[in-house]
Amino acid sequence: MKKPIYILMAIGLMISLLGCKASNPIGEVKSLSSEEMGGGNILYIEDYYPFKENTVMKYKGIGNEYAEQEIYVEFFDDNKAQIKIANPGTIFVKVLENKDGILSEIFAEGEFYHIENVLNANVNANNIILMEPLEIGNKWINEDGSQHEITSLDAQVETPSGDYHALEVTIKYESGAIKKDYYVKDIGLVASIYKDGEFEVSTLLENVENKEQELELTTFYPTRGPISTVSVKQSISFKTNDSVETILEGVMKNPHSDELGPLIGEEVKINSAKVNRNAWVLELDFSDEFQEGMNVGSAMEFEVLRSIVNTLGKFYDVEKVYLTIEGVPYESGHFAIREGEYFVVDVSDIEEKH
Repeated sequence: MKKPIYILMAIGLMISLLGCKASNPIGEVKSLSSEEMGGGNILYIEDYYPFKENTVMKYKGIGNEYAEQEIYVEFFDDNKAQIKIANPGTIFVKVLENKDGILSEIFAEGEFYHIENVLNANVNANNIILMEPLEIGNKWINEDGSQHEITSLDAQVETPSGDYHALEVTIKYESGAIKKDYYVKDIGLVASIYKDGEFEVSTLLENVENKEQELELTTFYPTRGPISTVSVKQSISFKTNDSVETILEGVMKNPHSDELGPLIGEEVKINSAKVNRNAWVLELDFSDEFQEGMNVGSAMEFEVLRSIVNTLGKFYDVEKVYLTIEGVPYESGHFAIREGEYFVVDVSDIEEKH
């Protein structure tokens, strides 16, 4: 069972937000002059944290293997963005909110290998990243005691993607360590440099690429005869703000072989698929049409249910699946669960089909 992990390193790995505006190819990005940085105009957070769809920002790490990372915006609405952060050790997700002139991290969860919209998950963090007014001398203190201050609007910083004049935020930790984050207008975070005595770790923007997210999925299908279950590895593509439920429906309806049976009928919809983070149970609700497709005999029904539970349980990284039809616990002539009960992921004696 997955458990939340909120920090991977004491240095506090950088976070980057991208924006809905089309991104400039990184080769065309130029350094901004001090006049362009300030220019006497009011600066806004959304300029330095634009949320960019279908965009991967890749960072080179120096000084620590976990400083290397890739960041992708999975979901965003008017003032929130859900970002997926991958480094050589793990993948984690964060939700950032830009509200009342304050950009804050309000949700974080580690070992997040699936896709799930958690923009409206219960708040479990309160970490201010940036606060208006964006002017030199503006300060704030986070709950961990770290002191943040905007120390420059025109700091020069070198990265593999180019040289920039950036907004600089200096962070002082209670341990005595210092981190400097550098933000460039219309791009986002381009560099994060952490120093603790002689120890230094840098995370530097290497390139920006416009592409979809690719994810490997293990799908389980019942065989048409003799009746059993096999697993199949395949890849799915995901664009920012896509419906993951619709993507999973397509996978479940369309096995890649005539020897395998679909998990759900063509008319079936996934009404919702949500992880209950208190019990680590996937709460899965299908449309009414699901029941009609289960008139297949007890042996096949067992394999279909097993395949659904295994496929979605593995995808959402849970061991328990609470299956309902239009909100009512699943029940047929052969199998039934009551409210609060669940099916359990079981991959024993299942062969992989190549």
